[in-house]
Amino acid sequence: MYIYVIRHGQTDWNKEKRLLSLKDLPLNNTGIEQCKEAEKLVKNLNYDLVISSPMIRTKQTTEIVNSKKTPVIYDDRIVERNARSLEGAYVSTFDYTAYWTVGKDKEFDSETIEECQERVYSFLDEIKEKYKGKNILLVTHNGICRIIYTYFNGYPKKKNIFNKGQDNAQIKIYEIK
Repeated sequence: MYIYVIRHGQTDWNKEKRLLSLKDLPLNNTGIEQCKEAEKLVKNLNYDLVISSPMIRTKQTTEIVNSKKTPVIYDDRIVERNARSLEGAYVSTFDYTAYWTVGKDKEFDSETIEECQERVYSFLDEIKEKYKGKNILLVTHNGICRIIYTYFNGYPKKKNIFNKGQDNAQIKIYEIK
């Protein structure tokens, strides 16, 4: 069983290096082009189902990369980590590394990494059982990509997962044995 994880294409806030959480922004032109490029890879993947975050940017990404028209399920458990009062802040205006470090992330009023981890891990545990033997394409957000990384690889030594995300429209492959 394989889990193919793709991050949505670029939005204007991604380009501006603003923290994008639950604000429902669409892809920009660059993001659309990124997804068209990713589709060239995705069409060669063997997947049985697509599970996507229900946000506009992930829905648009799904529509573009899923040229096979494989059935899609939308799941709120893979929406982006809730940044709360930091939503829209330029990442240069706060300690973005601490925001993605377990323990230090509690300095913010956002959803903690561990809270986010709880919902994403339960989601992944469920799909492992419910879709056993099936290959799944997940379309989600950078923060969730970081959490998925920890599910399969554990936390890095300092519990900082800042560098464990994905570029816009980048695909990572995880195997469940």
